[in-house]
Amino acid sequence: VNNTPCLAVSRERDCDSKKLKCNYPQCKTMLTGDERCRARSHDVRAYYSATIPNKGYLPLGPRLDSWTSFRKIHSSHQFLFQPTSKRQFAFNAIFSQSTNEGRQELAKIIEDQSDSNLSFFTIMAKRWNVNANSLLTEQLNTDSYIEVLLDSAFTLAPAGHNPECFRLFEAVEAGSIPVLVKGDLHKKSSFHNSQCKEALHHWYDAPMLVLDSWNDLFPTVERLMGDHEALDEMQVKLRTWYDEYMHSVVGGFEDFMLEAAIEEKSVCDDILL
Repeated sequence: VNNTPCLAVSRERDCDSKKLKCNYPQCKTMLTGDERCRARSHDVRAYYSATIPNKGYLPLGPRLDSWTSFRKIHSSHQFLFQPTSKRQFAFNAIFSQSTNEGRQELAKIIEDQSDSNLSFFTIMAKRWNVNANSLLTEQLNTDSYIEVLLDSAFTLAPAGHNPECFRLFEAVEAGSIPVLVKGDLHKKSSFHNSQCKEALHHWYDAPMLVLDSWNDLFPTVERLMGDHEALDEMQVKLRTWYDEYMHSVVGGFEDFMLEAAIEEKSVCDDILL
């Protein structure tokens, strides 16, 4: 049916929107993995940028491997979703240092606090590997990563190539409160060789933990961990915000997909199939 909504998705950067449109003329187009916001002609984005307006926006959500681990753990008869005050770790720091100098600075701060009374979990790999489950990487495998999130009151979310990342969604799904610094959350200009701007625009009002700098991490978390009632209330407020946000933004995406095609002109001219 000609007016049935459809979305043509590619993971290849050399497959531009015209090629997709040529092969799927009734569909809107999307390129995944464009965390530096270099592709501007596709109809739908997963990474937000204020410099690319009037595009459909489909939130990242958890990575597929993370979601698979979530479902597996949740299906266990022994699984019990814990409030933040009952979790083993005050926070986790699971990231690769190579994607941003700020992560290297954070790793140094954490290493210098090894004698802290806080219980925290760290895997701060030197280099990033696309396959976290490879035996050749220092990164934590996906099942263990999700188990740690589910047992952490807070999850550190330092910006990598882009402040908007899968970790934000994975943390909230696990009931773990993301921790960011203001410089990452409210950065208006291009970020770390990226053309994305205001990447976390949709998260400005999220009830997360936002620090002035990573130097505030340990004293702030120590204070918050001392008030169990307030800690559990933070978790509930974040989950309420997240549910409303996802319903709103996914509803907006559905409306975008239902819009009639703007033009009927063929885009296949000069495109080699």
